[in-house]
Amino acid sequence: MVEPDKLICAVGTKVFERSNRGWVEDEGWSKALGLNWSTEVVVTAARRAIDECGHENAHFRPADEQNEHKVTIGVKDEFVSKIEQRLRDDCAASGLDYKIITSGSGGWKFVDCVSAGAGKLESLEYVRKQLGFEHLQTVACGDSGNDILMLSGKTRCIIVGNAQSELRNWANQRMAGGELALGRVFLATEHEALGILQGLRKFGFYN
Repeated sequence: MVEPDKLICAVGTKVFERSNRGWVEDEGWSKALGLNWSTEVVVTAARRAIDECGHENAHFRPADEQNEHKVTIGVKDEFVSKIEQRLRDDCAASGLDYKIITSGSGGWKFVDCVSAGAGKLESLEYVRKQLGFEHLQTVACGDSGNDILMLSGKTRCIIVGNAQSELRNWANQRMAGGELALGRVFLATEHEALGILQGLRKFGFYN
């Protein structure tokens, strides 16, 4: 496999670049995400929200899913709105610039509260410009609801065949709206990596 030059991780809150020292974090990206953001405030807000909903209905995700610009909670479907509202109220009261990203299926959702500058689309654009690719030379691939914002940009995009229903519905709407004719959105029938290869063939990047 071709080794990547950059890695985008943790819902767009981390960008890493390859160097002779191995993978190192992009300090410019991390610094930008620290503006008008406080992990402590968000963690406190999340803890209040979890206490209000009950720990059987919401909980912090494991430590390796958290970082200084992302706080993630697992929430039962029926409590998502309450969790989101508590986060909004407390973050707004503290003057934070933030973003809430909700995704998942099967009765539970992931609720990510991240720095406003973070996100899969924002980090994709940051890396795309650094590497010097045009929009239609760039392909984003997704399989879940938290990929919708990333796929809503100007790059080409592939939705794999095993994607969650909310993302497939989004793709069908875009295709019905004419984006299929523009050659930007491709809804694969193959699953996982095979779906990506199917899309790359469609776009002419892979034989």
